[in-house]
Amino acid sequence: MLRVGLGALLGASAGVFAATGWLLFTGGANFVASVLTVLMLIGFGGIGGAVAGLLWAKRVPPMLPHYREEHLRLRQMAQQIRTNLQQMTGVKNAYTELDEILAKDADLRQKATKLRLQIERQAKRGLSWQDHLSVALDALREGTLGSFKRSEWVWRAYRAKLERELNAIGRKLERNRDEHLENTLQRAYRQKARELASFQNLERTLQTLENESTMIATSVENLLMETIRLSAAPRSATPQTDALLEPLRKQIQAYEQALEEIYRAPQEDETETAWLRS
Repeated sequence: MLRVGLGALLGASAGVFAATGWLLFTGGANFVASVLTVLMLIGFGGIGGAVAGLLWAKRVPPMLPHYREEHLRLRQMAQQIRTNLQQMTGVKNAYTELDEILAKDADLRQKATKLRLQIERQAKRGLSWQDHLSVALDALREGTLGSFKRSEWVWRAYRAKLERELNAIGRKLERNRDEHLENTLQRAYRQKARELASFQNLERTLQTLENESTMIATSVENLLMETIRLSAAPRSATPQTDALLEPLRKQIQAYEQALEEIYRAPQEDETETAWLRS
């Protein structure tokens, strides 16, 4: 509703400017016609702004196709919950908790999209055909060759490459007897260890975001099932709406806490989670 109101305000403001320009152009010779025209321009501007704000509020932010599909399914469930609650209570209410939980879910999936694409770009830049061949042989030995998605394949290959390079430098460091080479190998080992830790941190952050999305979806699904069950119960047995929506409020709090934990997580490089704050 905030975006709708803001859109209406901006639209009405645009109508005022348009009306001012029209009055300056025509000179306002006919008072009645001028007043009607000014009111019409302001009214049309406000209505147009409100419609634009409503469309903006309902739009789905850019996200990967499977995230978008899951979010749209969540929106459908939320609309059904809204309908069920109105039928149960006989009161048409805004149920802002549903709007807020949908906004949180969209935010999580948008952040997960940015991070997933970032991980994939980083992994692709560091891989050669030998790295793909190595992970393919490992998967073939494990019997999991056909079970990997493209992004998971790239991540596994890149992670394996970093681990392989780190172990190789570690073995060189253990066998080294050259004092002049010692510092160089130690710096290379620390740098490679930071690269691996940074990549693993990105993966953990993505897992946290996806876990939060899953918990939000579970909360909405549980609420939908509960409202369906209660719709068939006698009105006297129906609990208060506040009690039904309490799990959503707790999930919203959990969302805020999860993001705070990600922000507080120790970073080797502060740029690793700059995308999250954008």
